[in-house]
Amino acid sequence: MSVSPGRIAASLAAVLIVAVGALEVYARQPVPVPAPLPALDLPPGVATLVLVIHGSADADNPLMADIVAGLADTYKDVPGAAVRYVRWAPESDQRLRAAATAQALGSQLGTALAKVGTLRQLQLVAHSSGTFMPDAICTAFRAGSPKPVRVSMTLLDAFQIRGFLDWTYGAREHGQCADFSLGVLNTDDPAPATNRPLAHAWNLDVTAHPGRATFTRNGHYWPLQYYRDYLLSDQPQIAGWSYADHPRGAVQTVP
Repeated sequence: MSVSPGRIAASLAAVLIVAVGALEVYARQPVPVPAPLPALDLPPGVATLVLVIHGSADADNPLMADIVAGLADTYKDVPGAAVRYVRWAPESDQRLRAAATAQALGSQLGTALAKVGTLRQLQLVAHSSGTFMPDAICTAFRAGSPKPVRVSMTLLDAFQIRGFLDWTYGAREHGQCADFSLGVLNTDDPAPATNRPLAHAWNLDVTAHPGRATFTRNGHYWPLQYYRDYLLSDQPQIAGWSYADHPRGAVQTVP
């Protein structure tokens, strides 16, 4: 007995729906973190905390090391300031689940940081899939902290896919918990869902900057290098910017 083309098409569609549904469920499940939270080893009386967060499978990126070192130098004379690197590898290395893992870990970090009673300012600098962590940190922190603390975010070529199907989640949601968020992006790199400006950030589009012409890596890392080369020393000022001067959702193109 022959099977009609319509029946074959319906069967294939059903298989595809099941497969996509399974991927969606899988991608929204965080990777279990067997060890305790990343040890931040904060000094007593820390008032300003700057956290630098890498993306998926990128913990050893030399640009991240440069940024951490540069920020440590920038803040070395600021009383009560500390700069720490949030190394969430190897859990970050499962790319399909990295966003969910970043959110879960961020919630744990935010809850822990809410117990640090001396904090007055929290600055979160994140790249790629790591940009799913700052809002989770901020939300949990605000829920547990009895005192108002200024939170700022610098989101570098933010990854925006939540799960397997929602490709604009980050564009809609990243940065909304902060008092101020800066988004730095380029709009022509091959990394999926990183080319839209963020609705809850003031956006700097660095696609056309002259330095890009000599940048030899995947364009997804250009905003990271741009931040290192042109914005890092201004991080204390950026953390104090407001949406009155840098409107939420606006895009400024450089040069």
